[in-house]
Amino acid sequence: MVEIKKLHENVANVFGGHSEHTIMIKTDGKLYGFGDNHDGELGLGHKKKVSKPTQIKLEFPIEDISKIGPAYRFTSILTNDGILYVTGSKARTGFGSDLTEFAQYPQFKNNNTIIQDISCGFDLFVILTQDNQIWVHGKFNGIKYKNSPIIRKIQTGTNLSNGLSTYNQMKCCDKNLIFFLQSNSYLTQDLEKLLKNGYISDCEIQDIPVHKILIETRIGKTFDLIKKYLESNCKLNEIQDLLKWIYCDQMINFKRTNEILNHFGIQNAQKTKLLTNDLKKLLFDEQTSDFKLVVKNEEEEDEEELYIHKFILAARSGLFLNMFQNLEENFQKVKDYSGKSLETIELLISFLYTDELPITADTDQEFIKEEFEDIVEYYQLNPRIPMMDIFEKYSKI
Repeated sequence: MVEIKKLHENVANVFGGHSEHTIMIKTDGKLYGFGDNHDGELGLGHKKKVSKPTQIKLEFPIEDISKIGPAYRFTSILTNDGILYVTGSKARTGFGSDLTEFAQYPQFKNNNTIIQDISCGFDLFVILTQDNQIWVHGKFNGIKYKNSPIIRKIQTGTNLSNGLSTYNQMKCCDKNLIFFLQSNSYLTQDLEKLLKNGYISDCEIQDIPVHKILIETRIGKTFDLIKKYLESNCKLNEIQDLLKWIYCDQMINFKRTNEILNHFGIQNAQKTKLLTNDLKKLLFDEQTSDFKLVVKNEEEEDEEELYIHKFILAARSGLFLNMFQNLEENFQKVKDYSGKSLETIELLISFLYTDELPITADTDQEFIKEEFEDIVEYYQLNPRIPMMDIFEKYSKI
């Protein structure tokens, strides 16, 4: 503890867990470790206990590290490009041999599997791949390591093939308990239905109905340029995988989708190109808007026109989906008859684009909360959205 206090000003991040050793990144941009090292879990090339932070040498830059998992008698490192490295006891890493330095995990080394997440318990090591396979090594549901380390793919009670139940993160607790966290937000669920059913699409790529504004916003190029490249250079399943990322922030084929995105100048898409960030650019944007919602402004005793986008309204509101499906395509404006205030409608629209409520200290929260209690029903939003819980969450920020 004394050593940590001396170094605290120079420490950028500390990683611990079900372990008797600690890994840290210091402000000099280097990786250090100290503590028990009986099985080479510090990756220092030996099995001697280390009482002071000692630099760990890796074959890749520190900037490439996505996650570090110190656990009992072993340590794992996941890189940004989905490669897994481990060091330490064979009985817990599943590597097949004891290691005193970090080496690439052999199970996925030769088949180009991309690892999305890792988590470590005391006697449990769980790996989640990009294509939603779950691999476990250690004590879990009767699976126990013996003389020969075994890593096994497990099945869950969730149907992962329907596109609405994919995972993006795991948490291990104690020895044999795993929590799987679903990646789909209410926003991505609604947009995925829009893609799947082709509702109110205004263009096509390889005969797949899509929505021009969303495609251009996410890729950052003109639709015609995007369409031409995809239809000339990509297979149908590759286009479908790209659309999965565009509409849902999910990558089925990590490597190929990134190659396509790199062609359009998008690097490290999973880290920097988030769907909500892109949709925030469209919020109330007059230049890209293709529809206006006219709302009565009680304070000014006049009407305000809110610039919005049909694909968002259709994806998130059953009321607008029915309206767009049954009215002429050139229908460009509609008046809001919910009877709610302009502030409430603006908050609602913000939520439809981002799954967030921009509530501030100046917001009359009690008034807004009362109005939200029936506005969800009026606009026929996804009934699974716990709107009051979301309101409570953002009202406390």
